[in-house]
Amino acid sequence: MNQSMTHPYQIVILGGGSAGWMTAAALSKVLDPKRYRITLVESTQIGTVSVGEATIPGIREFNQLLELDEDEFLRETNGSFKLGIAFENWQNQGDFYMHPFGPYGVTLHGVPFHHYYLRHVREQGDDKAIPLSDLNLEWRAAMEGKFTRPIADKRSPLGHIKYAYHFDALKYAGYLKKYATKRGVVALDDRMVEARQAIKHGPIEALILEKNGEIEGDFFIDCSGFKALLIGEALGVSYHDWRQWMPCDSAVALPGKHDNDNIVPYTRSIAHHEGWRWRIPLQHRTGEGYVYSSRFTDTETAERNFRETIGNHESKANHLRWINGRRDAPWRHNCAAIGLSAGFIEPLESTGLQLTQSGIMRLISLLPGPGDNRQRAAAFNRYAAEEITNIRDLVLCHYKLTNREDSEFWRYCKQMEIPDSVRERLDLYRENGSVFRNSNNELFNEISWISMFEGQGLRPENVHPLAEQMPAQTLQHHLETIQRVFAQSVAQLPTHEHFIEKYCKAP
Repeated sequence: MNQSMTHPYQIVILGGGSAGWMTAAALSKVLDPKRYRITLVESTQIGTVSVGEATIPGIREFNQLLELDEDEFLRETNGSFKLGIAFENWQNQGDFYMHPFGPYGVTLHGVPFHHYYLRHVREQGDDKAIPLSDLNLEWRAAMEGKFTRPIADKRSPLGHIKYAYHFDALKYAGYLKKYATKRGVVALDDRMVEARQAIKHGPIEALILEKNGEIEGDFFIDCSGFKALLIGEALGVSYHDWRQWMPCDSAVALPGKHDNDNIVPYTRSIAHHEGWRWRIPLQHRTGEGYVYSSRFTDTETAERNFRETIGNHESKANHLRWINGRRDAPWRHNCAAIGLSAGFIEPLESTGLQLTQSGIMRLISLLPGPGDNRQRAAAFNRYAAEEITNIRDLVLCHYKLTNREDSEFWRYCKQMEIPDSVRERLDLYRENGSVFRNSNNELFNEISWISMFEGQGLRPENVHPLAEQMPAQTLQHHLETIQRVFAQSVAQLPTHEHFIEKYCKAP
């Protein structure tokens, strides 16, 4: 911000919910209130859908930035812990694998561990090889229903546990609203009538509200969700539709039955005849949802089949619709889109809040100010496009790498054309097990790609040449040692339910 400015820089956020209040909370934490004024406009008349939110480990960094007390945050949001995502029925009916958050084994001689494991499977055969689940601490703990935070001894595998959370999204937004307003954010319960602009699709000068009249701003942040009232309607920024690769564009959500004695520390993603369903365990209920493609089934059929699957024939259903894709330029003129208004990837890999969080951190890094922001906007847009495209590539591979042909939906997924970026990744892995990442800023690392490739039956023809140099007996001993150490470590842990009960049980 220009040191010579004599008035505070006005930031106006349109929309509450998780995106709006995460943005407001983060900005209120890092910006000097004497130099910046933050106003958030949300309408409580506009209903929101209360679903359980599943996250990935980056959310911990966001909460740490805000200096939130983890136990208090989990109590306030009915939260639980999450060690990974379980995928059921994705390659074939009855198959199971997990995308755990922590690494497999340990890197040896600079060669990623999975090359040694793939060699081990090739030599021993699937029946005699050590299960991959035994070589990952988080996977093993999740399956045994165990949890702990990282311990102080960093020499122990328990000193490096990776985890995220499940929580009630509406309660999280409310929790951050209290946080932000205490720090000076002004909250207006109002509805936007229109955005005032000097020219069509030009910079925004003010928001015209139903009750509060005009509210002027220097910079506007669009957190209005799929409606994209500023970035889409006012500024006319186009949207890239990716449904040819990601056909699931709808969901129906229902309250699930709660099992007090079985709050598992992982999300379940269960493939079904024409889509998949989520199970997100919270302290007070289990979030249940069915994701499907409107191209292959209608709303009524999807809801009926989902109700029959989970045995819920009475609760009111919430229906959601979206377009998988991204905004061409989420920062245009003096407005940036954060959250759903910037783009969306279906919730298979729990990336919704991660995209919100990374958008917020990107905005803070490239903080707008008076004068020319064009280079900052260009950088923001470039990195946003790279991030969401890389997420798209991983998610669509779950559909492409299937053997299922039991419905028109799965036949389409198996046979669909894929982007060149995905084809390059698959061809490289098939050749020698290498995982190509476009940049160090890419969200998903080798753990994510290996989990999905191995879980859905993609095996390379060869492995890294350096992995062939280790004597077979040495490799077997090494893997058995990892298996034993992880088993002993998990055996020490309390159950997930007992850990919650002791530290963060909701009242």
